[in-house]
Amino acid sequence: MRKVLAIALISLLSLSLFAAGAGESQNASAESGSTSIVWAGWSGEEEATRDIFQRMRTGYEEQSGNTVQWVGWTWADTAQQLLIRLQGGEQLDIAQTDIGIFNTVAQTGALADLNEIFGREWLEENFAPSTLAVGQIDGKQLGLPWSMAAITMVYNPQILERAGWSEVPSTIEEFEQCMADIAALGEGIIPYGVSTKDDTAAGDLMPWLWTFGTTVFNEDGSVNLGPEAVDTINWYKDLLAKGYIQMDIGRGDARQLFAQGMMAFYDDAVLAKGQAVSAGVDPAEVVNVCSAMPRPVLNAGDESQSTMWGHMLVIFDSSQYKDSAADFAKYLLSDDVALEYFEQNGMPPVTNSAANTEEVLNDEYLKGFIDATATAKLDETARMTNASEIKTIIVEELQRTLLGQTTAEECVENMRTRLNAAI
Repeated sequence: MRKVLAIALISLLSLSLFAAGAGESQNASAESGSTSIVWAGWSGEEEATRDIFQRMRTGYEEQSGNTVQWVGWTWADTAQQLLIRLQGGEQLDIAQTDIGIFNTVAQTGALADLNEIFGREWLEENFAPSTLAVGQIDGKQLGLPWSMAAITMVYNPQILERAGWSEVPSTIEEFEQCMADIAALGEGIIPYGVSTKDDTAAGDLMPWLWTFGTTVFNEDGSVNLGPEAVDTINWYKDLLAKGYIQMDIGRGDARQLFAQGMMAFYDDAVLAKGQAVSAGVDPAEVVNVCSAMPRPVLNAGDESQSTMWGHMLVIFDSSQYKDSAADFAKYLLSDDVALEYFEQNGMPPVTNSAANTEEVLNDEYLKGFIDATATAKLDETARMTNASEIKTIIVEELQRTLLGQTTAEECVENMRTRLNAAI
């Protein structure tokens, strides 16, 4: 026991000395005019965006003399891993978040008010009020807009043409017929890659619930899930029975299958372009195999539904290098860098200067996403502190029904019961 205690004490002492040495090294770096900041997120881990994220880091390092260390995870793990890193006191200076991850991290109180770092005047000069609003909570600017658009449906025009469709389906009835025609090609193509696993399944289900005429929650935060929710779940069951959708499909799976030409429709944001480019498609030719479309409506004349989507940059209040993190953020938002990101991955720039360039205004690929953004809504869990728990409940009950373990009526009632207990 004494030996074990002695070893433990030595280990703790070594760790303390290492931490102290690291702190002195960082301080020395700051005093010498260069800093090493930590940037966290998920896109630097993905095949479609890994190279451009590397170029962003090296470009800034060459320009500034600072260094940028990337720490990344899968999208599904990013929120949890950021919290773990914060709780462990590890260095975090700047991070990539989307709307859902932003809310989870913001609720911890760990984010710096960017009004104080950048100045409110600079923010208002460079961004539209609507994009700034996405990152505002309780009067503080906690998120810096980086890219904003809608999650809508994307489709492969070449597949639709082979199935006899020169125009996209505009109603659910037409959509069902189009999927039937695609299945009849006999090419093994999955007609619709709606997510049926992980959090993205809940995200894909919500706009279909809105399409059928209901919501998960009422405006006062109470659970809704009206009778139209049963219709929506039964519709999912029918699509699965006909082979138009499949189990065990998440956003990442759909992106890969779509890029391989083995899927006709799926739901995604503008970064769908990046997967096609990484698969060898010329950026200028992407619209031939990947274009955005309005979500089909239940009845002609209904408003098409989509989910507001956006990436933001956040700076942590605990960071010793807020100024360097802010400098790096401005580099990422600079016209040259933002337009390269847009060209390679379809990510629409949000600064007033970049958004009004000819490259952006005349881009055929982006137009469908921008049109969908006009009527897009925030994911219903976007401002909920337990968004992950809520989505897990929705996905678990949906999967049970799709696997034949419960009826659509039981699915909705089980969701309602569990959600009422969770809010």
